[in-house]
Amino acid sequence: MRLAAIVASVVLASGTLLANGEAFFLPANRGPVNLVYFARVKNARTGRPIEKPPYVTIVDPYSGIILPFVGDKPGHFRSPDIGAAIKEVTTHTIDTQQLEIVITASGYQTVKVGHIPRGSKGTIELNVMMEPKEGASPTAQALASRAPAPPGMPSPADSMKPTLYLLAACFGLAAISAAARRGGRPTTTAR
Repeated sequence: MRLAAIVASVVLASGTLLANGEAFFLPANRGPVNLVYFARVKNARTGRPIEKPPYVTIVDPYSGIILPFVGDKPGHFRSPDIGAAIKEVTTHTIDTQQLEIVITASGYQTVKVGHIPRGSKGTIELNVMMEPKEGASPTAQALASRAPAPPGMPSPADSMKPTLYLLAACFGLAAISAAARRGGRPTTTAR
């Protein structure tokens, strides 16, 4: 029973969880969302979602905040709460026209979002179209998808490592405490 409670608390406390084999972000439990961006990243030629998870970097030059993250699934991303992050650093109002949003994906040309909506509160959708790289055949695009993440960006597999280490440490501590409880008891023969 205790082991189940420990596992449940570790899973709830971890920042990265898995759903259908993909990492995703849970919304903050600190109240309403301040400012979050999301997009369905599409291939500019076909109009269909890209088949790769996008790597996104959001920069606020005024506060100096740089938020790199990986999309939550192929062709889609949802940013962390940018408004909350900026409010933790400065009392200056958020100027969305100063934000820089850059999106990369293997097999596609890097895109800097040109039109960021003026809204500075809530959940805001972006329209992102990525042009495939010239000369990239479907086979070359498949090989490019195995390329490592850009510098400073965690790969999806790397984002799962801290959670696995935390779970392994908790199971190890549970095993050690169970062994210590059993080993520390004196044996009695009389009842």
